[in-house]
Amino acid sequence: MILKKGEVRQVGIEVINCLTEDFVIEAADYTIIKEINNQSIEVETGIPIIDKHKILVMFDASEKGTFYVWLKYHIGPEIYKAKILVEVV
Repeated sequence: MILKKGEVRQVGIEVINCLTEDFVIEAADYTIIKEINNQSIEVETGIPIIDKHKILVMFDASEKGTFYVWLKYHIGPEIYKAKILVEVV
């Protein structure tokens, strides 16, 4: 995802069950990491918005660079992770 500096946008995922069985995302958290010269710097952590099968984070593109939004979410006894690349130009 490419954002312009100064934008504030929703970044997230929609979880889809291939078996068409109903499920509930019980809990989630996120970490935003900035990559600088091959080093990872934790910028922010928190609790995302869970909207049915969507997990959303408000991303403030206040500085240029390469960022990763890491999402960790729970469905039943299982824990899943997702990584979203965000480029701020």
